Amino acid sequence: MKTLLLLFALFLPAILGAAELPSGQNTPEGVACDAIMAYIRSDSAAWLATLVRPIYGEEGNRQYEEFKKQMVADTDQRKVDPTFKPPRIVRCFKAREFSLNGPGSAAYAFFEFTGNMFVDVIVETTQGKIQCFRYHVLLDKDKKWYFEPRPDLSQLLSMGLNGEADSTEVLYESK
Repeated sequence: MKTLLLLFALFLPAILGAAELPSGQNTPEGVACDAIMAYIRSDSAAWLATLVRPIYGEEGNRQYEEFKKQMVADTDQRKVDPTFKPPRIVRCFKAREFSLNGPGSAAYAFFEFTGNMFVDVIVETTQGKIQCFRYHVLLDKDKKWYFEPRPDLSQLLSMGLNGEADSTEVLYESK
């Protein structure tokens, strides 16, 4: 029995390290990674598919549409830019709920979102330069997770987002 436990303990890190990059809108980590991968691949249609529906009111929705148009133009430009060096995902942490109760309650009460979380993702932006991105994600009525790229337009839904402690529970790590 001890031998079996020892073997399990030795191989568990290898098994966990071999985890694939999260993908898909069935998990908060999957949609966060999909949004980044769409950027990396210069795929504006895939990026748009990860985004939350307009929820910001008349002026906020106008700003959101302008933001999306600019991001699509930038993404499409990278397709033909030979100097573009795509970043790579180094690590994705397990999604976390906000420490404050307000964001989750507001998301449900005002917009019928049944989940409101954030995902920290470490990206290598250029050779040797590492940056942590915090993705705000929401679970909509269709049971899919969506990336909310403009937390400044939804401060009630993202209250305390940048004040949260660093994530520690790694879900994916590149080799």
